[in-house]
Parts: sequence; structure tokens; C-alpha cells
Amino acid sequence: MPEIIEVDLRGVPMPEHLQRATKAVATAAEGNEVVLTTDQEVVIKYVPSAAAKEGLKMRMSMPDDDVWRIKLSLKANQ
Repeated sequence: MPEIIEVDLRGVPMPEHLQRATKAVATAAEGNEVVLTTDQEVVIKYVPSAAAKEGLKMRMSMPDDDVWRIKLSLKANQ
């Protein structure tokens, strides 16, 4: 059963913020479900394309106080 991993990047400075977001995508590609919380707009521009390259399913919530939640998981047919 895949593990659900919460990655809260609020307040983490760049470039560490983007590095940890990149690691979160890789973790999801290994079969874990990742819930990524970010307050950096650059991450919401990067993650969708990175997730697509890894064949991941992505769901993103609308921003709430400039905070986005992104859920990453393997597609069901993989």
C-alpha cells in the first residue's frame, strides 16, 4: 500500500523550496502519494510539467491565502 507523504514547503526559502518540490515529484514517481503544500508560485508552474514527465496524476487546489495544495500519485493504469 502506498504511503501518503505530506510535504509542507510554506516559508522554506528558494532554492531549497524548489529542490524539495523536485524531490516530492520523484517520491511520488516511486509509488507514494504526496501532498505538497506551497506558497511559491514558481512551484505551481514547475510541478505540473515535472509530474507529467513522470506519468503522475496531479490534483491542485485553488489558492487559499496564496497557498496551494498539490496531490501527486501514480496513475491508476500503471
